[in-house]
Amino acid sequence: MIDIGHTAVALPLAAAIAVWLIAGRAWRLAFCWCLMLAVGLGLVASSKIAFLGWDAGIPSLAFKALSGHALCATAVLPVLFFVTLQEASRSWRRSGVVFGVGLSLVLGVLLVQFKFHTASEVFASSLLGLSISLGYIRIAGNLPAPGVHRWTVPMSALAFVLVFAVKPSVVNHKLDDVALYFSGRDHPYKWSEKLVCKVNSPASPVNR
Repeated sequence: MIDIGHTAVALPLAAAIAVWLIAGRAWRLAFCWCLMLAVGLGLVASSKIAFLGWDAGIPSLAFKALSGHALCATAVLPVLFFVTLQEASRSWRRSGVVFGVGLSLVLGVLLVQFKFHTASEVFASSLLGLSISLGYIRIAGNLPAPGVHRWTVPMSALAFVLVFAVKPSVVNHKLDDVALYFSGRDHPYKWSEKLVCKVNSPASPVNR
């Protein structure tokens, strides 16, 4: 279930949503969706680069960087249900959004439970993700809904497959290189090592 928030799954879903909107000629909605998600992903990437290269974070809160999994889940899942249920009744559409929000929050709890991220990291990332999804839904409520025709679903499915095949998750492996290039360090700070050293051994050489 945690893999739902992985960029290898979330970004293809986001691309499918964008194609759905474009196929329905909802150009403004498609632009808003892509821009809002891109800003969120940019903030996640920037926070990770800041930690890997410059030791940024808030030790007192056990916060190192934003969680891409939590951000993607809370940003994408509510919008996915909102868009695909656009021709259903308002109550069904609202229920779909609530289900998407609940599912994404459960994923956040699992990220903390299995120690992939701390509670502070998941909380901040989920808050950002929900601001994206609910913000988009609010905007969409004031604009004409995209049309749905026989090519909408096939085109969206094709977009999902194509982006999934590109393996967008490989971008994560480039963050180390970017952080090292700009920080001038030989080695990036490590997630697990950092948490132990910062909390239990403030004088550790890892913390300079």
